[in-house]
Amino acid sequence: MMKKNKPTVAQTLSPEEEQAKFFEEAKNNVMIQGHHMKLSLDNSKLMDALKYASNIINELRTSLLSPKSYYALYLVAFDFLQYLNTYLYEEKHGKKMIELYEVVQHAGNVLPRLYLLITVGSVYIKTKQAPAKDVLKDLIEMCRGVQHPTRGLFLRHYLSEVTKDKLPDADSSTENGTVMDSIDFIIQNFTETNKLWVRMQHQAPTKDRERRENERLELRLLVGKNLSRLAQLDGVDQTTYSEVVLPKVVEQIINCKDKIAQQYLMEILIQVFPDEFHLATLDTILQTCAQLQSGVDVKTIIASLIDRLANFATRNAELVPDNIKIFDIFFNNVKEIIQARPNMELQDILGLHVSLLNLTLKCYPTNKDNANEVLGLCQSIIVNKAKEDINKPTCVKQIIQLLQIPLDVFKNILVVLKLSNYQPLISCLSYNNRKKVSLDIVNNTINNSTIIEEPEAVNNLLETIQTLIKDEQDQPDMDDIDKEDFQEEQNKVASLIHLFDSEDPEKLFKIYIIARGHFGKGGPHRIRHTLVPLVFCSLRFIRNFKQQVDSGVISLDESKWVAIGSKIFTFVSETIKALADIKLADLSFRLYLQALQTFDHCGLVSRVKELAIKALLIFQEDIADFKAQVMALQLLISTLNSLSISNEEIYESLAAQTIKQASRLLLPQDQAKLISTCSHLFWVDNAGRQYQNPESVLQALKKALSIISNESSPGLGTFVDILNECLFYCDKETDAVPIQFVSDLVELIRTTHVKEADPALPYLQNTIKYIQSQNYKGISI
Repeated sequence: MMKKNKPTVAQTLSPEEEQAKFFEEAKNNVMIQGHHMKLSLDNSKLMDALKYASNIINELRTSLLSPKSYYALYLVAFDFLQYLNTYLYEEKHGKKMIELYEVVQHAGNVLPRLYLLITVGSVYIKTKQAPAKDVLKDLIEMCRGVQHPTRGLFLRHYLSEVTKDKLPDADSSTENGTVMDSIDFIIQNFTETNKLWVRMQHQAPTKDRERRENERLELRLLVGKNLSRLAQLDGVDQTTYSEVVLPKVVEQIINCKDKIAQQYLMEILIQVFPDEFHLATLDTILQTCAQLQSGVDVKTIIASLIDRLANFATRNAELVPDNIKIFDIFFNNVKEIIQARPNMELQDILGLHVSLLNLTLKCYPTNKDNANEVLGLCQSIIVNKAKEDINKPTCVKQIIQLLQIPLDVFKNILVVLKLSNYQPLISCLSYNNRKKVSLDIVNNTINNSTIIEEPEAVNNLLETIQTLIKDEQDQPDMDDIDKEDFQEEQNKVASLIHLFDSEDPEKLFKIYIIARGHFGKGGPHRIRHTLVPLVFCSLRFIRNFKQQVDSGVISLDESKWVAIGSKIFTFVSETIKALADIKLADLSFRLYLQALQTFDHCGLVSRVKELAIKALLIFQEDIADFKAQVMALQLLISTLNSLSISNEEIYESLAAQTIKQASRLLLPQDQAKLISTCSHLFWVDNAGRQYQNPESVLQALKKALSIISNESSPGLGTFVDILNECLFYCDKETDAVPIQFVSDLVELIRTTHVKEADPALPYLQNTIKYIQSQNYKGISI
């Protein structure tokens, strides 16, 4: 029985596989024909070799390959044609080039005929058997015979490649041709090459437009090399470029009306010609940019040109003619381009401004007006844009970069703030981005230790960073703000106050008033950070001012000094009150005591009393925690003890008030301990003041002892505290505390209040050891 054959199924290839198949077939044919061509040349059979060369080129007539595959096939064919070229030049064939030039023109098909004609023509020029200008002119005209976009493009590239080292240049003889002949040849080839490249776009259906655009981009170097050839000619100087080359090149760029071609050709034009040429023709290039198609990324073209010329001008300032105002030319043209392109993306507009700003700060670092103009133009454009456009990440990044560049370049916020358009540009941003820029400004000021001496400058700075200083309508709820970040931000703002300084006291005080006005708007969450350093700086200010008055640097009579002191007192007092009003009781209490010491040091006695009263008022009304009360009173006692106040009436009044507050403490132990400590208010012995009131000392100690003794279960530790206070006066050898009083107290403690395992027992034992070591007369242990 015979087996039945299975029916064959046609295999469907993917487009990529199909391309690979076509390419391999064509490549194999080229390799076979190339092999035969080489054998024929080796056997001196030139005519046969030309026939095989023609067969090689016939493979380039295909329409089945994609541009990328065609390029690969072209490179294989190119290598074989170069082999033929070398053979012809070595003249082993015994024929004159004019004969061969005629022979190859009889090839059957146009494409092989032209490739062979170009190959022979290049040798014709190289062997100098004909003037280069005539052969080049003939070849460029002949190439018009191929109008298929892909085939024509590669044909002209071949023409450009094989003639590149045979073009007449500055050192060529007139008979052979001049540089103008080469320029005409290259520009003609460039023009036709570009036309063919553009026409490739229309070979495929509309649905394949994106694929075709990508294929075209892969072949862009075939067009751009023509411009590279022009740039490599020694005879193309600045004048020739300006008057001959550039006008013809830009004419073709504009007339092609193809966005891909215009984009690439403008970029390659800027890339291949020297910066000096661009300086001399800046207006022409920028005016060309204004005439490009709407889809062309003009921003990238201009930005690359700006960056190049900025770097060139920075490195070679002496080569920039005085009559060429680089910034002015760019600025005016960019402004016109933006106006002529209403649909230009905002991020591209901003990118141009970034480049302009970099340009002026590199080329004209001392000209602040230029930078201000750039910021002003940018701000005038942004205000007319929708918020959603402005807040796009790409746009925000560019705006922040515009604001950061002056900070990085000048490294001085005072210089930056003189740019009147700087602050309005910040206001165009959203809250978080305004905050970021404000932080950049604060960090820049701190890192560069910029001292700000003028009130106007301080006001300007604080207005500029107002997003950090006060609540704004578009800020998130405080509950949504990271607490640690917020605290860090406010601490940085607060540190600015230490950079506000002036040798003129009047100016400095005005600066503090301005800062207080701004910080005061910050609300309870901010002023707790910002007002505290302002208080300390103000207190330092009055101390320094007093020192200058005392040393005679500043001449003031007593009445004027008191008047000035009153103004500063009012400022400090109201600033601390703002903190007290938001229930920062402990902080404001301490600040009042700090201020009290400062005004005492400055001899403003009446103000000392007022500050002490304010501190006591806070103690009475706002410090509720009993432990905090104890600490506050201890701090008050030590502060009062340190004063140099000469008015005993005022001092004794404050001391009495302090004892009164101590007697109102919640726990009797605390009452007794604090009242015994208050005894030091009546025995002051320091460099600035001597004040002794033995009766009041003893009275305070007795009152403390009475309070703790009346307790049902008094603590041993409190008795020992009172004993140690008594010993202090004994050590001073004063008569404030009688020895008998101390001896009775010791006996009372030992016989009445000592219990086993009392935690205060070691405290008592150490105190007894101390008494024994001192050998006090009258105290028996």
